[in-house]
Amino acid sequence: MSIEASLVWQSPQASHRDSLLVPDSALLADGRWASAAAQARGRSADAVQIEIDAAPWLQPAGQASVELATDRFRLPTLPGVVPVPGRFYPHMAFAGLARNPRDMRPARLLAAADGVLKLDPNHPLAATGAKLEFREQPREATRGVRMAELFDGPGMQAPVASAGDTYLRQQGMARQDAAVDTVFYARPRLTHHLDAVCRAEISALYGRFLQPGQRVLDLMSSWVSHLPATAEELRITGLGMNQAELDANPRLSERIVQDLNASAELPWPDAHFDVVICTASIEYLLDPAAVLAQVRRVLKPGGACIVTFSDRWFPTKAIQVWSDLHPFERLGLVLTLLRDAGFGNLHSETRRGLQRPADDKYIENRLYSDPLFAAWGSA
Repeated sequence: MSIEASLVWQSPQASHRDSLLVPDSALLADGRWASAAAQARGRSADAVQIEIDAAPWLQPAGQASVELATDRFRLPTLPGVVPVPGRFYPHMAFAGLARNPRDMRPARLLAAADGVLKLDPNHPLAATGAKLEFREQPREATRGVRMAELFDGPGMQAPVASAGDTYLRQQGMARQDAAVDTVFYARPRLTHHLDAVCRAEISALYGRFLQPGQRVLDLMSSWVSHLPATAEELRITGLGMNQAELDANPRLSERIVQDLNASAELPWPDAHFDVVICTASIEYLLDPAAVLAQVRRVLKPGGACIVTFSDRWFPTKAIQVWSDLHPFERLGLVLTLLRDAGFGNLHSETRRGLQRPADDKYIENRLYSDPLFAAWGSA
């Protein structure tokens, strides 16, 4: 048994849950964590969970905004990068702000004008009233995981005012491989791109939205649909780039080959599907706003669009900004795109710290499983 520690918080336009599975050794660093975890042990899954105020660990907090000259910004790992308002950057990127040359704490750039940068140096969750929740989980956490990892990233996924201004500027939409996608996807790839634990987490998440008899669109589909085996009596349509991959997917009752980067228009009438899922693919869209607008059109009122991804992708075919963003900022991009497409009731969920399967081919390089990042909204 391990403890799942979760930050539960609300941004102005979405609700969020960020979870980390931790070993007992990680809880000993603070008596408040150990006490809450002890109370959580033995409780049933549907019982009221142990919750404490997360504020003591969301530091710095309460600091005034900081103004620096533009020439105080320097990011050696990304030379020539111009800082963009709304984005987060490590404190180390700003001379005079960092505590040391390796200060990776995030600071949000609020504005950049007239040679002056205005920064919010506080923790991204400092003003959210986030709660720290503990619950027992019947699985082992990855050894070496520390509670500090839970507080590193959450908060950056809050939707921003404009996806176009903050994330999708022209240079961010460029790709290393600008060739038409039909060439790249011409050869079938009948292989898993995420480890088994992460795939199981995705399936469990999708299962929360499914009911017998529903029409489901697997957008940017392949030879697997990541749907739970227990989800029966579904009418599943797959839209993907490779006919052989779609033909190898036994869950599909309809198969459509379409390059969404050539045409974003979906070939179904309004209000046709109950649920749309998109797994580990959103980063390859050149016009994700147009595609998500089409997704909302073909969803029935109240239908859900769920987007999931991890931290593995084909870097040559993904839009450049995806590689530039912090993992939690990628989630913020997706949430903002969902909101701008007209989706409401927005949520995000992340899960980290689970053990990678012992027989996974990457076990020697990475003990923990691929993290899960998920965002969803209702039409």
